[in-house]
Amino acid sequence: MSDLAAFMAKLDAAIDSAMQNEVAEGAKKALRAAAYSEVYGAYSPEFFSRRMDAGGLSDVGQMETSYGGKTLTVQDMASWQQLYGGSAPGTRLAEAIASGSAAYHFHKAGPRPFHEEAEQQFAASGEFGRLLAAGLRAAGFKAL
Repeated sequence: MSDLAAFMAKLDAAIDSAMQNEVAEGAKKALRAAAYSEVYGAYSPEFFSRRMDAGGLSDVGQMETSYGGKTLTVQDMASWQQLYGGSAPGTRLAEAIASGSAAYHFHKAGPRPFHEEAEQQFAASGEFGRLLAAGLRAAGFKAL
């Protein structure tokens, strides 16, 4: 293996590691912040039971990440809360809220596409680049 090939293999491994660790955790935090601003802060229902950080949309423990082909995916896996007879088998709570599904349309909140907001804020804030660079530095690279 040439020096260049060895360097590229090490760089690719460092990028993969940073994406699966530092960047993934930052993306989860961005999704959590967007859940608060776009979902929980979007309206004030008269009565509710919101799980928030305790099993709800903003609970990073309910978020799963996958990485492949240099693409990081974060999914909010929070389950339906079985209140008021609401349910939509096969649909995650995040999908129903983002789409404004009639099955989860209490108090006429409408669609709240918080995933898009999280992605835009994460990219615009510079946090993605900062976290990727931190991961590369942790692997021994000199990154700005």
